[in-house]
Amino acid sequence: MIVNNGALPSKGLVIRNPWIDLILSGRKTWEMRSKPTSIRGEIALIRAGSGLVCGVATLVDCLPPLSLEELRATTSFHAIPDSELEEAYKRGWNTPWVLQDVKRLDPPVPYEHPSGAVVWVNLSDSGRDDAGNPDDVDADDPESRKLDTSMSPAATAAHTSAGREVTGREWVEIRLTDANVEHGHIYLRTAEHLFPADCIGGSKRSMAGRYIRVRFNPGTVVETDIDGKKMILRNRSSQRDFFTRTGAKGGDIVRITRTSEREFTIAMADRAGASTPEIS
Repeated sequence: MIVNNGALPSKGLVIRNPWIDLILSGRKTWEMRSKPTSIRGEIALIRAGSGLVCGVATLVDCLPPLSLEELRATTSFHAIPDSELEEAYKRGWNTPWVLQDVKRLDPPVPYEHPSGAVVWVNLSDSGRDDAGNPDDVDADDPESRKLDTSMSPAATAAHTSAGREVTGREWVEIRLTDANVEHGHIYLRTAEHLFPADCIGGSKRSMAGRYIRVRFNPGTVVETDIDGKKMILRNRSSQRDFFTRTGAKGGDIVRITRTSEREFTIAMADRAGASTPEIS
């Protein structure tokens, strides 16, 4: 059912492609997560990375975790392809959140996505993440991708600030850790809302997302995707080169700026205001 947008529910659930499209089309009624939720009632359905509320639904139940055999037997509800079931089970995506009365919004409703919100967004309070609710923390789910055990726990708190230039370009500043510099990567979780959802792939190259274009200043221009398990750019050589050129160390701050839908620049924060040529 398609409805004109009116008053939105107070809670919005962030859902990645292709799952949100399957839900909105009626082909998926179970949203699979790694943890249960106590939330019930009408919720907004947010397309990850879009800044848009695309539908509403009623969250009516949360079922116990399913076995792999039960996942195989309930494909008509969760719509996970057979080829991806074992991977989904290994990652713990086996807890059904049951949705009913799904309605697509036409047109979708824009909202301001708060930095760091990956599961729930509190739409009744100017888009602030409702961080005090334990149901909002689900770092293992397919929407928010768990960091592997080699990642520093401090990475989730590495975000320092975010904003928008007078040109309208959005940016996020991220504090580097020693591990970032040593291993040649930047934790992108707090900048996730800047990126299109389809550029975030799986942990293997065979599961890569669509490429984005990234210009390092100083450094190279690369086309790469994001490893969704670690939430880092898959191309590490360009990041190592950037760290070498800038003499980066743990504690330094980098600024990631979205210059267009699929193009980004990365620079040290104290140099981010310098004039840089457009990516071409």
